[in-house]
Amino acid sequence: MNKKLVCLSSVPLLSLALSAPMALASGWTDRTTVSGFYSARYSITDEAAYFNGNRNIGINDDGSFQGTKLGLTVTTQIDDDLSVAALLMSAADEDGFATHVDWAFASFRLSDDFTLRAGKLKFPVGLVNEYVDVGVTYPWISAPILLYTEQAAGAQATREAYTGASLLWESDIGDGDWSVGSDLFFGQVDLENMTVKGVLGVTLRTTWDDVLELQASSYRGTMHTDAMMNAMMAAMDEREHSATLLGAKIDWNNIVAYVEAAQVEMDFTMMGRTVGNSDSWYATLGYRMGKFLPHVTRQEWERDNGANHQISTLGVAYSLSDSVVIKAEQSRIETDNFATAGSGLFYSTPASGSTDMTSIAVDVIF
Repeated sequence: MNKKLVCLSSVPLLSLALSAPMALASGWTDRTTVSGFYSARYSITDEAAYFNGNRNIGINDDGSFQGTKLGLTVTTQIDDDLSVAALLMSAADEDGFATHVDWAFASFRLSDDFTLRAGKLKFPVGLVNEYVDVGVTYPWISAPILLYTEQAAGAQATREAYTGASLLWESDIGDGDWSVGSDLFFGQVDLENMTVKGVLGVTLRTTWDDVLELQASSYRGTMHTDAMMNAMMAAMDEREHSATLLGAKIDWNNIVAYVEAAQVEMDFTMMGRTVGNSDSWYATLGYRMGKFLPHVTRQEWERDNGANHQISTLGVAYSLSDSVVIKAEQSRIETDNFATAGSGLFYSTPASGSTDMTSIAVDVIF
């Protein structure tokens, strides 16, 4: 893969929003830029049970366009210190194909090192979560699903966005090769059947010369549910949800590597045992050969209730240009004790403990 594209993953979210800008008109619109991205994705398995979603979005032997999306980012610089930005995205979801505001916030520069943001912000947890929808910024077709899925049955370590405020700190060290930063954030996460309120967290980052990136995140909040829905939702009401994530990314010469782990704790039990706690991790190793980036990924996830998956993936990304990447992957999804421990990310119990999945994608930025 073109090194320029892979290195985009270390660029802050607003810098990505300003890439490939297009001036709109005159007056205040001279300070407004528009950019966007598009992903076309198709996956098919050899299993009838839907994976990572229901019949509208899940992947099975009939195929699925899960992950197909179009996003437009609009950024306006009000003055030297104040800017506003928003991302409007149309994507396949469990209700079909819908358009929504992914994030929209105001950003005020307090000093050279500190920035205050407020509004609906991308959840700053996970190495790639702040740009997880922009496929050209990473080698996979989708970010490792056992850590990054938004499905309730998954790890629940990352979220799409939160409503609240964020204090960013960024600073260079020494001659500027090293940089450090933090994101202290507070707010609430709105989900389909739950609101996590009082979310307080911090993400710490350090990078070295676009070669090495290290990140650590921790957050906690209180779950609020409609206790009348079912016994599980009732058990989760007013219980604490917390998570800790550690990650590292290397882009050195032709070697690209990612490793990340998450531990999630939910303070609720069913039938005398905890059922919400989970551990997940993945590791990716790739080697860039001209415009090709072949890579391998191993993912593992397990919940306290015994639900688990292991996914092994062999993939390749081809940079058709600086703005277009074509990808293909072959994965094997394994599920231990699937008949008794739960179906995990399968919408219903699969026929066997091993499922093969084939995926192709085209990612574009403009």
